[in-house]
Amino acid sequence: MVNNVLRINGEISSYTVWRVNQFLGENKGKPVTVRMASPGGDVASAVQISHAFADHGDVTLIHDSFNASAATWLFGAKTIKMYSDCMLYVHCSNKEVFCWQRMNADELKQLGVANAEDIKHLENIDRIIAGKYASRGKRSVDDMLAMMKAHPWLTAQECQECGLIDEIINERAPAKAANDMLSAFRNCAIPIPEDGSLSDERSFFQKLGEMLGLSKNNISTNIQTQIPPPQPPTTMNKKFLNVNTLLNVEGLDESDSKVVLTTAQLQVIDDKLVELQGKVENHGNLEKQFTDKLDKFSEEVKNIEGIDNKIAKIKQMFDKIPSPATPSASPQDSPVDEFADIRKDPINNFYDE
Repeated sequence: MVNNVLRINGEISSYTVWRVNQFLGENKGKPVTVRMASPGGDVASAVQISHAFADHGDVTLIHDSFNASAATWLFGAKTIKMYSDCMLYVHCSNKEVFCWQRMNADELKQLGVANAEDIKHLENIDRIIAGKYASRGKRSVDDMLAMMKAHPWLTAQECQECGLIDEIINERAPAKAANDMLSAFRNCAIPIPEDGSLSDERSFFQKLGEMLGLSKNNISTNIQTQIPPPQPPTTMNKKFLNVNTLLNVEGLDESDSKVVLTTAQLQVIDDKLVELQGKVENHGNLEKQFTDKLDKFSEEVKNIEGIDNKIAKIKQMFDKIPSPATPSASPQDSPVDEFADIRKDPINNFYDE
């Protein structure tokens, strides 16, 4: 495993400084290589990394992507190389304004608000960065400052002419920026270069047309004007009443004998099936418990299959048991009124005397 090569991807931050210091500490006194693919980032962190490169003394920095901003002036490296199909973006420093926009010193001046301190701060940073470019390169501070204000994307040849790199690596290397790199460029307010390597991939028909010598514009027009195939008509299927009731819909859209359900509707159906499965399992348990209780009645009932047959057999056995005779009431069992003779009213019931 190669342990003398460090890959830096993404924005430069204090975490990047920690990674670089740890890597250089593990390779103290040894030549190391740092491969860079970054849209830039924190100025102070980039300054620290540049100083760490210089203190180590034998760092080879390789630009193998479309790098920008603070990633372009890590001049503490002993040697800086760049692939021929890569680019560097130089620009003036900027700060966040209104939470959604970043502006450099000139843009803040045009804004016309009381921000003299911010303008002065950005101008000082720009002068420091221009001095770094000039110290490594072949142009003056003012020339580099003017270039920063023009914020160009520089090819490998232009970078070598300015002295920003020492060597161009001519062998082909992957240079198409990944999606996270494109997002990082946009987040840092860095314009994407007008180069095919950073644009969306061409379609198969466009590539085929270019191979055949056809016009790309004509190919694009032909592709866009193609008539899409006719789609089968869509009808509403109201036949499955139980399903419609469960989903609380009037019907389901049907096309070419196919019905499309949403994830939410599938979840409703799945929940209902789980509920029914639980009821079926619970019903089986109750049936077994009831059967076990009937089997305890007798061995003959236990040998009979089916709950209904067991109940019928038990009823048959009970019907064979004679019912007890009801005794008739005897005269002596009738209550005797001891005061019958004195209950007669001699005045109102004299006929009974």
